[in-house]
Amino acid sequence: MHGLSHLYIENFRACRRVLLTLGDYTPLVGQNNTGKSTILEAIKLVLSAKTLAKTDAADPQQPVIIAACIQGITPELLGLIPAQNHRAAIEPYCGDGHLWIRIVAAGAKPKQEVWQPADPLDELGVPTGWRSYPTGLPDAVRALLPEALHVVAMDDVEEDLGKGKAGSTIRGLLDEIMAPVLEAHAEIQNALDAVRNVLGVDGAQRSRLLTQFDADATSALSELFPGLSLGMDVPEVEIKEFFKTGDLYVTDAVSGERRRFDQMGTGAQRAIQMALIRLLADMRHGQARGIARRVLLIDEPELFLHPQAVRTVREALKTLSAGGFQVIFATHSPLMISRDNAPDTVIVHRNQAGTAVKRPLREAVMQAVEAGPDQARTLFTLGNVADIYFSDKVILCEGKTDQRLLPLIYEKLRGKRPELDHVCLVSLGGAANIIKGMAVLKAMGIKCGAIVDLDFAFVDARKGTGALLDKDGADIAKAKAVLQRLQGELGFRLGDNGLPAKSPDFTAAQVWSAMAADEYGALVAGEVHDALVAQGVWVWSQGCIEDVLGIDDKGEDAIQGQEDRLVGLTIAELRAQLPVTEECIGWMAMA
Repeated sequence: MHGLSHLYIENFRACRRVLLTLGDYTPLVGQNNTGKSTILEAIKLVLSAKTLAKTDAADPQQPVIIAACIQGITPELLGLIPAQNHRAAIEPYCGDGHLWIRIVAAGAKPKQEVWQPADPLDELGVPTGWRSYPTGLPDAVRALLPEALHVVAMDDVEEDLGKGKAGSTIRGLLDEIMAPVLEAHAEIQNALDAVRNVLGVDGAQRSRLLTQFDADATSALSELFPGLSLGMDVPEVEIKEFFKTGDLYVTDAVSGERRRFDQMGTGAQRAIQMALIRLLADMRHGQARGIARRVLLIDEPELFLHPQAVRTVREALKTLSAGGFQVIFATHSPLMISRDNAPDTVIVHRNQAGTAVKRPLREAVMQAVEAGPDQARTLFTLGNVADIYFSDKVILCEGKTDQRLLPLIYEKLRGKRPELDHVCLVSLGGAANIIKGMAVLKAMGIKCGAIVDLDFAFVDARKGTGALLDKDGADIAKAKAVLQRLQGELGFRLGDNGLPAKSPDFTAAQVWSAMAADEYGALVAGEVHDALVAQGVWVWSQGCIEDVLGIDDKGEDAIQGQEDRLVGLTIAELRAQLPVTEECIGWMAMA
C-alpha cells in the first residue's frame, strides 16, 4: 500500500534538521515540548502547502524546508489516477516506486517542488536535485494522498472544533463517514440536478418565468446603462452541501437536554471525536481500498479518556491503518503502545540543536542483532515493554525480584519512584537476552544498563560477538579454581567446563552464592563486578539480589514479604542493613 515513508524537516520551529521514518501506523512519543506536534504539522503542510507564520522559521534568514517520500507507487496505482495528463505529470518523478516532494518557504507562501530521480541523495538519504511542480502534478499527488485529516490536541476547543468550520476535525470526520450515504442516495443528487436544470441560467429546461425576468430586467437596465444584460442564476447544489450546513447534536439521556456538539464540555467533545474515529474504523474494516489514501494525524488521542477507552481507540486506529488511512499520532500514554506497534514507534526528544528522533526498535534490532530468530525474540521481549519509550534510561534485569524490589529501595533512598527520574526497570526473564537488549537500546539511542546475577559474569557475559568479558580470561580461571576447591568441601557438581551444573542438592545459584561467600571467591567476584560496571552492568557480587536481602525463596510470597519489610524500614535502617543496595541505587541514578 502506498504512503509516506520518510519525512525530512529543516528550520521549521524546533526541527532544525530532522529525518524520520513513517509506517502505516506510527506512534510518536516523547516528553512535552519536544516537537511531536510540529512533526504532525509538517506532514500536513507538505501534503497541502499552506501559508506559514513568520515565527515558523527557526532562523528567519533561512527557508523552511519540508520534504516527504511517498513509497509504493506501482504502475497499477498510477493507472488508477483519473486524468491522463495527471498520470503523465507524475510518472517521470517516480523512481523505483517512490516519489519525493517538498515545500520550500522563504516567505509566507511555500513553493512546491519535486525530486528529479537522476539527481543524487545527501548523506541522510534526502534528494538534492529539485524542480518546481509541473502542471498536473499537484492533482496527481492529491489523488494518491489527499489533504491530511488532523485531529489536534484541543488546546483551544473553540478554534479546533468550531461548528461547521471548513476543514475542522469534526467536519472532516463526518465527510469521511457520510461518503457511503452520498453514494447510496444518488436520487437526491439527481433531483438537485433537475432543480438546477430548471432554475439555472444555462439550464436546458430553464423556467419560462425566469427567462422572461432576464429579458425584462435587461430591458430596464439598457435605458440606464446600455450594453449590459442581467440573468438570474441559481448556484449548483450538491447533496454533500447539506451535511456541511448541518449540525451534530448531543442529547442527554437523563435530562433530555439537546445541545450542539461544540456546546459540550472539552472531555465530551474529545470522546465524541474518538467515537467517530471508532465508527469510521468499523465502517472501513474489510472494505475494499481505492486509489486515495488519507493521512490521519492525531495529537494525544488519549486525552480525557479512561484506560479501556484508550485501548479501544488504539485498536480503532490500527483498523483504520489497514482500511485506507495512514495513521500517525503523538501520545504520552503507554496504553497507546502495544506489542504490534512498538517496533515502529518513534521517540522524539530535544537536544542542544532542537528536536531530534531516535531510531525505531525495528531498525535498531536489525542493526544490533544478526540472527533472525534472535531478532524476533528481542522484538517480542522489548516490544512488550511500553515504558522504555517514555524513559530517559532503561535498566535491564533478569527477574521480577529485582524489578519489584529495587523501585521500592530507590524510592526509599531518593524520595521518589525511579519513573519520576525517567528511569525504567525491565525484566527480561533471564540473562540470555541482556547483551542483545543493551545493544538494541544503544542502537535506538536510549541510555541503558543492566543488573545481573553473579553467574552472568562467568557465562553470558563471555558469549557471542558482543561478549563483555574475555572467554578465557584470568578471572574465570580464578573462579574455576575456587569452585573446584569448594566442590570438595560442599559436594556440589561441576560440569565439564568447570562451572556449576545441576545437582539434586544444589542449584547453580546456590553454588555461585557459596563462591561469593568464600574469602578468595569474593575477591574474584569483586574483580568481575568492577570490570562489568565499567561497561554499564551491575553484578551482584554476593550472588543475586536474594543473597543481598538474605532470603532463600524466589517465589511471590517471598517478594511480597520483602516488599512489606522494605516499606517498614527507615532510611537509616535500610542503609545499615542493606548497604549494597544503596550502592546499586546510586549506580542506577548515575549510570
